[in-house]
Amino acid sequence: MELNITARHFEVTEELKKFTEKKFKKLDRYKHLVLRTDLILSDEKGLKVAEGKIAARGNFLVAKTTSHDVFLAIDELADRLLKQLKTFDEKLKSKKKTQ
Repeated sequence: MELNITARHFEVTEELKKFTEKKFKKLDRYKHLVLRTDLILSDEKGLKVAEGKIAARGNFLVAKTTSHDVFLAIDELADRLLKQLKTFDEKLKSKKKTQ
């Protein structure tokens, strides 16, 4: 899975990059669906915003979280995207069963 990390208004540290890659390892279960994952981290008026976009088999799954801590925002974002991927995978499986 290809993970692209972009930061706005601050620098991505090596620690933050490793933490992000560790959290997004959860999505590897669905690597058969995921083509590319884009992550945009920004600092807006003291709040950390994490936005994620996954290109998955012709669809885009998008989530956004806001927190005072960038690590918490990334953790919540990974969980939201994982939930969307699970739903998307189940939807595809149910379509195959009905055909």
